[in-house]
Amino acid sequence: MNRQKYENESEQYSRSNNIKIKGIADTNLRETARQSAELVISVLRAHNVCQITMADINIAHRLPNKDNKNRDIIVSLISRQTKFDIIANRKQLKGTDIFINEDMTKLNLHVLMCVKKKMPDEINSAWFMNGKIFYKNHMDKIQTVKFEDYEHWTNLPWPNNTPKRK
Repeated sequence: MNRQKYENESEQYSRSNNIKIKGIADTNLRETARQSAELVISVLRAHNVCQITMADINIAHRLPNKDNKNRDIIVSLISRQTKFDIIANRKQLKGTDIFINEDMTKLNLHVLMCVKKKMPDEINSAWFMNGKIFYKNHMDKIQTVKFEDYEHWTNLPWPNNTPKRK
């Protein structure tokens, strides 16, 4: 348990300057890292999310997927503060089909989805922020999901007999 916790926390920390962007048009299978970065800058500026420049981005590139269509862009930012600014202003993208999220480990993403979906009668909302999973119960009390509770959440049954994904 301690080793898995340490590995997950270390991997999450290594992603702490990253964001994932879904929904930016993907028309060039040979898009370079520079072109990806320029697209991100253009979209963020056009929607008043953040006035970043090339100097704010360490690297940006498309993430491969099964059919190589509608690939997400992962952006590694130079400054964590820039990441916080982008996350705080992503609401400017409401109504577009563009979504910005923190880059999460596979385990953290799975547990977040379990928290969001497995107890709809008890959980109002769940989110990920600064390496931690939070949820708000129906009494509007905010809770942090501790690593020690991950197994509990993953072992809960999916509602409506939905099969568990591995």
